[in-house]
Parts: sequence; structure tokens; C-alpha cells
Amino acid sequence: MNFWENKRVLVTGGAGFIGSNVVEELLKKGSRITVVDNLKRGNLANLGEVLGKIDFVQKDLRNGNDCAAVCKGKDVVMHLASDAYGLSYSYTHHSEILNNNILLNTNLLDACRQEEIKRLLVVSSSCVYPDGSESPTKEAVELAGEPEKANVGYGWSKRILEIQARHLSMDCGMEIAVVRPANVYGPRDPITGKGTHVIPALISKALFENNEVISVWGSGNQSRDFIHVRDAAKAMIHVAENYAYCDPVNLGSMKPVSMKELIRLILKSSGVQKEVVFDLTKPEGAKTKAVDIGLLEKIGFRPQISFEDGLKETIEFYLKNRG
Repeated sequence: MNFWENKRVLVTGGAGFIGSNVVEELLKKGSRITVVDNLKRGNLANLGEVLGKIDFVQKDLRNGNDCAAVCKGKDVVMHLASDAYGLSYSYTHHSEILNNNILLNTNLLDACRQEEIKRLLVVSSSCVYPDGSESPTKEAVELAGEPEKANVGYGWSKRILEIQARHLSMDCGMEIAVVRPANVYGPRDPITGKGTHVIPALISKALFENNEVISVWGSGNQSRDFIHVRDAAKAMIHVAENYAYCDPVNLGSMKPVSMKELIRLILKSSGVQKEVVFDLTKPEGAKTKAVDIGLLEKIGFRPQISFEDGLKETIEFYLKNRG
């Protein structure tokens, strides 16, 4: 039996980088989809040929009335909408990101309560983990003290979202799945504009900027756990269907890549030769960030796309669709 067939599914942030991939995967499963997005970072072009197969609503979920309207009559809500940026923007805009996310999350969850939505996925983040956590980090690690310092506002907003979801589940009996993705990468991640993520930012420096030297923040020894966007989208759908217990599930690869190795692979894959310097005056965040995916594997999902293949696909996408 196909859990998703003919389900009326709302995808918040569904015109975004990850959300649009979730939409495509759900359409393959026969869902009837409504996408809500404010198009702040999302783009209708991300939905491409599927736009005619879904209902699209442009709304700002910081408005409670708009949340109630889009949730009405839905069977499942996949809540991906979030103020989420790369380190270059996030580390100087903590309060803005924290406040915006708390407001939209509170309104969305309250609308789900009012409309008696039975099944809900909320997307948290590996940024909830404190600096210095054992790597790869298990979900059971104690969230004591601050989330990671470089993304502390974003990290707090996701911790609060998890708390809100847990109490909503306790009070109303809702079936809520919670995922904590590591660094998601792949085609459609914005390569221009404020707060681009690390992979599109470095690809832009390597391929499209008129420079002879590429500056990388930090020592280059810091490493991150990258998961391809299609793997992340499929994992979110799998967890929403099979593990809606308000028990967080990490999404990652458990194969961290250093910034030195990342920029080397970008230059190798693109055939570009430029000098690379590492700017020690800039923040680099945690030395190592990787998540343990034992629970994800236990419930039946394992990422399939290798980092090398995914990075090559991502570079080819930007070469074809620059801007």
C-alpha cells in the first residue's frame, strides 16, 4: 500500500532548493500537492515542469491567517520553510533569523493544531548540536548550553521548533516526524544573493568570478558532512511515513569532507586552475561536523549518491543554469 497516494500534502517552502525536490518525489508517489512559499529564497523555476501538476500559493507564513488558510483540508504537512543562510550571512544576523523562524514555526504549528492535521514533518538541523559534540554526533547527545556558535540564532530556532513539535504531539496526539539534516547540497541551491551556502559560494568563486585567487574562510581543516539534496528529500519523505514519533532523526552521509578537500574537488571537477588561500581572520565554525545516521538506517533508509558524483552534477547544473 502506498501511504502517499492521493494524500493532500502541503509543502511549506516548496519552491526552495530542498522543498522542490520533496515536491517532485511526492508527485511520483501520487500525492496531491499544495506548495506555499514567499519566494524570498525559493524560485518558481525550481518547480520546473511540475508547476502545472500542483497548487501554488505565495504567502508569508509569519502571518497566522495565511497559515490557517493553506493548512485547511490537508492530510499531511511537510514543513520545510525557514530562514536559512550560509555562514557569511548567518553569523551576523542571529536575531533576525531566530525571530523570523520562531514566528513562522509558531504560526504554522498552531494552524496544524486548529485544522487537526494528523501527520506532520518538521525540519530541524544539525546546527542544534553544541560545538565540541562528539563526531559523528548521535541524536541522543545532550543539547546543553548553546547550539553551535557560528549559527546560534538559527540553531536556537530549530531547538525551539523541536520543543514546540514535541508538546504539540503530546497535547493533541499528532503524529510528528523530526529530521536534523547535515549540510545539504546539490542543484538549485542559490549561487547568488546573500548568505549562499558553502558549496555554491566556492563554485561561484572558482567558475564565475573574475579572480585569480580563491579565498576560503578559516583554516580549511574544518570538515562538514554533506548529503545530496535528492537523498535528503527522499529521506524526509521516508521518515515522515515511517517514523512519526517526534524523535529526531539525523540526515547525513557520515563521510565528512574538509574545506581543503572540497575546494580541491571543485577545481578538479571543473578543470579550473586558481590559487587558494585560507583566511584565518574569518570564522570557520566547528572543526568537525558529522552526524551519526544509525537511526536513519535502522528505519530503512541509506543515502545513495556519492559526494564526488553529486558535486560533479552540481557543477554541471551551475554551468548550464548560471544565475
